[in-house]
Amino acid sequence: MSVKKEFDMVALARKMDLFSIVYVATPEESKAMAEAGADAIIAHVGTTVGGSIGVKGAAVTMLEAVKRIRSIIEGARQVRKDIIFLSHGGPIATPEEAAYVNQHTDAVGFVGASSLERLGVEESLTNLTRRFKSVPVQKTALKAIHWP
Repeated sequence: MSVKKEFDMVALARKMDLFSIVYVATPEESKAMAEAGADAIIAHVGTTVGGSIGVKGAAVTMLEAVKRIRSIIEGARQVRKDIIFLSHGGPIATPEEAAYVNQHTDAVGFVGASSLERLGVEESLTNLTRRFKSVPVQKTALKAIHWP
């Protein structure tokens, strides 16, 4: 399979009057998806930072991410003006960072994958686990247990 299959799928969705939302990483991909008929384009600027499995240092700075998002938006706008633009990934991991991107680009929203499902849960579970580990146990109860 190839990215060409994705362009074909989006074109078919357009013919079927289905709403399509796609991820792209370059202005060229953005232009091709606009030509295919994508309704919404997510500017993907890399693996999300933070947490236990995220990138430890942003692969791109916030300023570079904004620049890339602008160029992805411009790639599609060469073809059509009726596309919804969203951002995702890289250094955008908090609501404040998403707001910054929206203020400095024509993106109108943020697609939160791991920043919602992983980062929030990870912090919550870590704190909850620490609380469970600190639950006191009566020393007499431990003596009554016969370990093999």
